[in-house]
Amino acid sequence: MATARKSIGVVGIGSMGHNIVKLLRDKGYSLVIYDRTSEKYSDYAADNGVYCAKDADDFVEKLRQQEGNAKVWMMLPGGAATNEFVSDISASLRRGDIVIDASNSMYEDSIANSRKLSDKGIYYLDVGCGGGPKDLLNGVSLMVGGEREAFEKAEDVFKTIAGNGTYGYVGGSGAGHMVKLVHNIIFYSIFPVVVEGTEMLLRMGEDRKGEIDMNEALRLLAASPPITTSITSAIAEAYTEGLPDGAPEITVSGMVSEGVKKAHALRINPGIIETVLSRYPYMSKKSREIYAAAKKIITSH
Repeated sequence: MATARKSIGVVGIGSMGHNIVKLLRDKGYSLVIYDRTSEKYSDYAADNGVYCAKDADDFVEKLRQQEGNAKVWMMLPGGAATNEFVSDISASLRRGDIVIDASNSMYEDSIANSRKLSDKGIYYLDVGCGGGPKDLLNGVSLMVGGEREAFEKAEDVFKTIAGNGTYGYVGGSGAGHMVKLVHNIIFYSIFPVVVEGTEMLLRMGEDRKGEIDMNEALRLLAASPPITTSITSAIAEAYTEGLPDGAPEITVSGMVSEGVKKAHALRINPGIIETVLSRYPYMSKKSREIYAAAKKIITSH
């Protein structure tokens, strides 16, 4: 007897949603997709594995024709768009169906939506997605919150989308989007520091009058573990092993201080970097404990 083809519905076919559809289709899923902008269906006109729904009612009706409980992956903007769609679709869903919210919703909204659907016996999972459209093709990090039973029922979806990345269950309703919130704060805090550091490198390279192979220098910086993954990996390892008692004084290395002075000598203004470095003495006790433990793992001292 032939095994039934796995199926899922995807709402929101922007750049992220489009690549998610491609991933799931290529891994054998039968898909029903819906987007208010029908022009986004053009890539799927001749695709037998993807049904393009005319509206929300058609979307649910087509999902109902699949075997088992429906799974709906939402890739909509966080906030009103997601909340309104949850309200619109809730009357058509059935007990045991699973709604997966992969938007950038605030976790309080996710908790409210989960409560709204749980009264009808419908599962609601909030998923933080670490990575953009291009990353989806190589592997992303999926942080899943909600009922564990629903996570287990939908685990193959997460495994498929995560690809060479990773996924995991991080806790109850709202937990996935809470982790993603912190993820975004870290990302947008680090980004300008990296950009400003890159400017320093470019300007210092200009001072050397073309002696520096800047393409190669940037390639090697991009491959450096401390800049890419070592910091977060070390923090996770330190937390697992147990943080030390006591909070040591955190200081900036002499080499870094000299580098900032060199930047000023070249009339480079690393204002964001200087602001970050100046805040080292004001880190909270818990932050200093985390910093010290992770730094020891990375540098062995």
